[in-house]
Amino acid sequence: MSNEYTAVNAAWRKKLLALTDRLSDADMARMVSGQGWTVGVALGHLAFWDQRARVLLKRWKAGGIGDSPNDIDVVNDSMIPFLKAIPPAEVRRLVREAAEGIDAEIDNLAPDFLARVELNGKPMRLDRGKHREHHVAQIEKTLSL
Repeated sequence: MSNEYTAVNAAWRKKLLALTDRLSDADMARMVSGQGWTVGVALGHLAFWDQRARVLLKRWKAGGIGDSPNDIDVVNDSMIPFLKAIPPAEVRRLVREAAEGIDAEIDNLAPDFLARVELNGKPMRLDRGKHREHHVAQIEKTLSL
């Protein structure tokens, strides 16, 4: 199945995975921002949020759509030391699995459930491409690709 999110999610997943596959371990250690983010942290960040979205969709399918609040800045800042501790090869694997997993989950949503998520599922984004686009551009700028 597919829906209005399929094409954009797939396009940015392919760009993300192509970028991830060509990064060296040294590239993964390069600083992306002044906030302690490396390329590996940015990629791990994407993997985390894709995986969170996947878990949330599964929970909503099982028990109904409900609130799932979080303080995004606190979560992002808290994850930095953990993401830095993950070896580059594992970050690559996590990025691939999380992106492929959430995209498949979104692609297979029944139209009525998809409509309910769009209406009531904020702030979970079915358009995963925008988040990927932001961080792919950030990484490419850092590495001057």
